Amino acid sequence: MSTAIALKQQQEDSKSGHVSTLTKEQAELLRICYANMFVIYGIIQSEQFQNYGSKSQDKIKNGYKNKNSNGTKSNNDKYNESAEFISAMEMYSPEDLRKAFWILTGADDPDILLLRFLRARKWDVEKAIIMLISTLKWRLQFDVNNIIKGGELGMEKYFAEKGVKGLSIQFTSGKSFVRGTDKEGRPITYVNVKAHKKDEQNLEVLQMFTIYVMETVRLMIQPPIETGCLIFNMEGFSLANMDLQYVKFMIQCFEAYYPESLGILLIHKAPWVFPQVWKLITPLLDPVVASKIQFTKTDQDLKNFIPQEHIIEELGGGDKWKYEYIPPTEEDNYKMKDEIKKKELMEIRTKLEHDFENINKKWIEGPDDEQIINERNQLKARLRKAQLDLDPYIRPKTYYHRIGILDDERNVNWNYNN
Repeated sequence: MSTAIALKQQQEDSKSGHVSTLTKEQAELLRICYANMFVIYGIIQSEQFQNYGSKSQDKIKNGYKNKNSNGTKSNNDKYNESAEFISAMEMYSPEDLRKAFWILTGADDPDILLLRFLRARKWDVEKAIIMLISTLKWRLQFDVNNIIKGGELGMEKYFAEKGVKGLSIQFTSGKSFVRGTDKEGRPITYVNVKAHKKDEQNLEVLQMFTIYVMETVRLMIQPPIETGCLIFNMEGFSLANMDLQYVKFMIQCFEAYYPESLGILLIHKAPWVFPQVWKLITPLLDPVVASKIQFTKTDQDLKNFIPQEHIIEELGGGDKWKYEYIPPTEEDNYKMKDEIKKKELMEIRTKLEHDFENINKKWIEGPDDEQIINERNQLKARLRKAQLDLDPYIRPKTYYHRIGILDDERNVNWNYNN
């Protein structure tokens, strides 16, 4: 069976299962995944691709209903994804889900996106599809795209209208920021746990801020890198900083909604009281996520994972850069007011999406056709370029744009201050 073979290949070679390292069996499962997703999106009829295991939309929906007809969670369905999948199929049209997929993809390679879900579900195509559709539902219900399009000013307005406080401190306190890369080239997100006080904001503020940070980090992941490094700086931690409800949300994000995005998590300088907290957290962790956690105590421990000159001075490194928040202004995003240019660029992007879907149908039928493969790769590059051209017209600049680390083409220059 291709699933078992693909999984064994990844276990034997952890570098396999990515765009440039796909085995024959893994590539076949990627094609099957596309075929089934295209049925769900209404792009193709299932009868066209029976040889690739594609099912009709009704069969997919009813099949998973039958598996969970009593409404309970199935085995190994931690976040009840099967029920979420069925709910998504009932709540949203095929076109809604198709558009949500392309919004999620953004400027990323769509193959990389699907492969994240396939690897996360051990190359089981059905489970990967359930997970992806569940994620699309979550993004639609949480209105993740609106968080991205609104940016910091949009979030400020949203909470001001609700009379909810606590957003500004998320940005101004230095609680969380992105700086530099580790030895694998992964962008580093620092979380200063002592700056978190549970009562300073409600859970919705924390959730929206976290989603915004995760979507911002996505901008800094430079191909061929696909994951990030996360450092929890526990120095000064006390039980007053503990927020189990928020921790559960973060874990769910990494496990269910941003799969295969965490490369390594460093828990740095955990105090004596932390083992009591860790006992509450460990049962919540998926074994794959748990395997990516390392505990570091000293400056030297950190240097095993991060170049000394990339570590901020506060943690014993050579980078003298300090986080100082610069608030956004309306003038930062003048391009977003140009509706004519925005419409033009959106039409270009939409046409390329359809072109990619059409070439993908040919690729599913003829996976070894070099001309189709080359055209497909060219379209992926054009899709990325079209999204990068469009982004300044639909997405506000981030803090990292304002301080010169990110530019509109998503080039990253950390400008280490050694």
